Amino acid sequence: MASGDGQEAGDLEVSVRWRGPAAVVTVGGEIDLVTAPELGEFVGGVLEREPGVLVVDLRAVDFLSSSGLQVLAGAHRKLDAGALRVVSTSSITSRPFTTTGLDEWIALFPSVDQALAGVAGAGG
Repeated sequence: MASGDGQEAGDLEVSVRWRGPAAVVTVGGEIDLVTAPELGEFVGGVLEREPGVLVVDLRAVDFLSSSGLQVLAGAHRKLDAGALRVVSTSSITSRPFTTTGLDEWIALFPSVDQALAGVAGAGG
């Protein structure tokens, strides 16, 4: 895993930017059995910096497998309740959350700004 603010692995692109206490991880490409471990490593590195809120922007993702859901569920378990927020505007990424019931624990938002609303110091 790259130690910088961005990484590309296979058909997956991941980057992070900080907005105050919130980390916004932007993901693009396919999250599948091959790329999910790379995403997991990247998210794990972000979590080591102890963000108050973690926003994962999936708007540029064109495939989300159960392996990707497992990565996000693992991140959810490491954060305070409500601290993981997912941005999704497509059924490709929102349907896996709603069909599995994960949307009961991980909130879905239509934009990064809406996901950051109410986060002090995030400018959202």
